[in-house]
Amino acid sequence: MHKQSVVLVNPPVTLEDRYGKDMQQFGAVSEPLGLAYIAGYLEKVDIPVRIIDAPAEGMTAEMVVADIQGNADTLIGINILTTTFSAVRDLARRIRSAGIRSRIVLGGPHSTVLPERTLEEIPHADIACIGEGEFTMAAIAGSQSEADLENIEGICFRSNGKIKRNPDRPFVRELDQIPPPARHMLPMDKYRLTASRVAGDSFCPTIIVARGCPFKCSYCSRTFGRTFRAHSIPRIVAEIESLITKYQIQQVNIEADTLTVKKTFLHDLCQALIKNGINRQIKWTCESRVDTVDAGLLRLMREAGCWQISYGVETGSQRLLDLINKGVTLEQVEHAFELTKQAGITIRGFFMLGLPTETAEESQATIDFAKKIDPLWAQFTITVPYPGTPMFIDLERKGQIRTYDWSRYNTWSGWKGEDEIPFVPEGRSIEELASLQKKALRAFYLRPAIVVKFLRTVRSPHDLLKYFRGFIVLVKSAIQRQR
Repeated sequence: MHKQSVVLVNPPVTLEDRYGKDMQQFGAVSEPLGLAYIAGYLEKVDIPVRIIDAPAEGMTAEMVVADIQGNADTLIGINILTTTFSAVRDLARRIRSAGIRSRIVLGGPHSTVLPERTLEEIPHADIACIGEGEFTMAAIAGSQSEADLENIEGICFRSNGKIKRNPDRPFVRELDQIPPPARHMLPMDKYRLTASRVAGDSFCPTIIVARGCPFKCSYCSRTFGRTFRAHSIPRIVAEIESLITKYQIQQVNIEADTLTVKKTFLHDLCQALIKNGINRQIKWTCESRVDTVDAGLLRLMREAGCWQISYGVETGSQRLLDLINKGVTLEQVEHAFELTKQAGITIRGFFMLGLPTETAEESQATIDFAKKIDPLWAQFTITVPYPGTPMFIDLERKGQIRTYDWSRYNTWSGWKGEDEIPFVPEGRSIEELASLQKKALRAFYLRPAIVVKFLRTVRSPHDLLKYFRGFIVLVKSAIQRQR
């Protein structure tokens, strides 16, 4: 059977595009692990594959097109997020303008929730993948003709001038069927996490240990489904040990939609990290929910090397927590923060401003609550109703989505100076929310107690420089506001 050669592309989007001019220095350049997982599986089934990571390599769209032109790839897979939609559409247009006739396949969260619309809005793309892409891309690469596409689950495709959608592909039940990500195809020396997720200045890669989330938060589309599916503990340990051996890592970001949702799994993982001595070689960070931790689990996580947990707090209003189906109380948030600090684990708190029906008073309550529970790091983002989420569906039904220009769907709009965002609560304004995003960071970080706390965490000149740069950005924003 003929197998096509595949190039997988992470589209060219700059840090300034994502975070704005002042905040770009703190932003993440993350490994495109979704593409690396697909590449690892294609390599396993003997399909020629390579990866172009444009953001990490500093490549423009023109440079990506020139690379593809020079390599005769017959299948082009492009990762697409809502926030990268414009870059992907432009890249697909440029590929066709260059006379490249290879099939263009789009995959990722945006094409998963809006497959037909994605092909309508990006006319130069041929196929949109829905859901997990490993098996789907292998099937596409093995197809001989358009007729073969009829039998591939999990895709939308063009057929005789129309867009057809096949049945969805079931989620991969046993994740160990998929090989580890093909990191050898990535420029691993070019990656860095968000400044607040890194201890010191050593390299911190990400390892995905599980997929799926059972919770019902209205701002999340759950593109990996609601069933928690994890790699086996031996597989996870082997992947971490491989990262230690190949890249001499001292820290790692352990990724799962909610790592602590299945306590037996996390207990076994922590015990394995301790038993294998990995906890003495590296430390790790993760994300969690306040209603899935307890004192015993947190102590075990700390012993196993966990130094930081990121919690989605979202708001300081119980009314709004209930409205977005978060399923927690403010009291649970406070209790989890206390237990985490007692265990010796630092905290990043995520907060959302401009939630549906949020009042100015509730926005202030969120800022005040952030100061009260006092994580080491706080991130305040403007609420964006992403396609596929219950929030988006509800607001669209009510006629409250202001724009379908996907490039405006950026949670850092306040720092980017956007003149349009997809949603503004009734009675509020874009200018107010943009100003509020900066005000929240100043109110949280420009406190004497925070300065003292940060100085106590300095472990290297890099830490000191990071804190100083953040201070300058906040002071600059305050001066600009007064002009």
